[in-house]
Amino acid sequence: MPAAAQADMPATDIELEVGESRVLAAPGAHRVAVGNGQVLTAMAADEREVVLFARQEGTSTVHVWAGKSAPVAYTVRVYAAGLRRMRAEVDKLLEGIPAARSVQVGGNIVIEGNDLSDDDRARIAALAQRYPGILDFTGQVGWDRMVLLDVQVVELPSSRLLEFGVRWDPATQGGLQAGLAWDGGSAARALTERPGQPPLAMPMPTGRAAGYFGVNAMLAASLGALAQRGEAVLLAQPQLLARSGSTASFLAGGEVPYATTDRDGGSNTQFKPYGVSLQITPRIDRNGTIRSRIEVEASSIDASMSLPSGPALRTRRAMTEFNVRSGQTLVLGGFLSRERATERSGLPLLSDIPLLGSLFSTRRSQTRDTELAIFVTPSIVSPDYAGFDQSVRQAQGVLQQAFPDPPQIGPLPPAASGRGWSSPDGAGSQWVVPPYTQSSGAF
Repeated sequence: MPAAAQADMPATDIELEVGESRVLAAPGAHRVAVGNGQVLTAMAADEREVVLFARQEGTSTVHVWAGKSAPVAYTVRVYAAGLRRMRAEVDKLLEGIPAARSVQVGGNIVIEGNDLSDDDRARIAALAQRYPGILDFTGQVGWDRMVLLDVQVVELPSSRLLEFGVRWDPATQGGLQAGLAWDGGSAARALTERPGQPPLAMPMPTGRAAGYFGVNAMLAASLGALAQRGEAVLLAQPQLLARSGSTASFLAGGEVPYATTDRDGGSNTQFKPYGVSLQITPRIDRNGTIRSRIEVEASSIDASMSLPSGPALRTRRAMTEFNVRSGQTLVLGGFLSRERATERSGLPLLSDIPLLGSLFSTRRSQTRDTELAIFVTPSIVSPDYAGFDQSVRQAQGVLQQAFPDPPQIGPLPPAASGRGWSSPDGAGSQWVVPPYTQSSGAF
């Protein structure tokens, strides 16, 4: 039996738990009456106090006669054992959820609260499952903080285009070509005489003569060596807004058709998406850290492989989880791709001569190494985030440039109203002047 708890002053309402006793000070007590003996028992001890003992859950009244005064009535409520301890534990756990509060109603603990996040509601649901006496009366609509995801998908190619060989230009007329040019002043003069060629502007040193001599034996030849370096390409730059714990998705690309055959032999056409797709699930903890799960896929049509059912796709896919602070940027890389191509061109017949064919041909070898990098910057935003207004203003500016004369979206101006016609109060763009009001004749 739990230790007896003695009260200095009698109270009209007393709460006990099953198995608990309570000692009431009652000098001169000589008689005690209990309303429900199954709920509790009471007895007077030494005519100075009354001892109450809770037997089972319920409510009972107790009357105590002391001396010659009128009897004192008590209302005793007996709850399940451990209710106070459970209430203390629940209140301790709810300290981390400021929007939630607990209220004891009878033998149950009711948890109330609105604008709770999904994580908070999940914790309260776990409490209700742990303690059967808890009633969850919280709002069922989650109110999580928002995360603005600024994503940049950048392709970093390292292209090398090498071209070596002799390129012959059959369009040039043959014959010997010669000419002479000189500079007699500060400005360069044009080469005026070039047999078979238009005048050529050639800057010459002052006071010095220079010459031009060209030979073309039916063909003009050039030896080329070309190297190119690719630059970074921004494939996509979406800005996604997601609730904490929800998934935001993005696809920049298209869909390709492919044929499937069912078990009856019928042919069906379905579509498969391709391009750059993202699926990000951010989650905010109480310290402001953003834990995110990201799934990224970059796919393109593989022209080197064609199947009867449809084109093949070249896919690069990754999935990871990361922790960052609000405003920090995470870089995902390593999506490597290599494409090789070789091209040979030359003069017909002459380029096929053994050993000498290389003098009349050109070989082009191209290697394209590509790496896909993804920059993700999550930021925690509030409803009064200033960037929302800025985005709205930018969108309105784009619409204004794209549609300089938008349709009327407000009440019609007086000049546009017809004879005998006025738009109803509060009418918007859906109200237009009826055609018959614009006619001068009767209808």
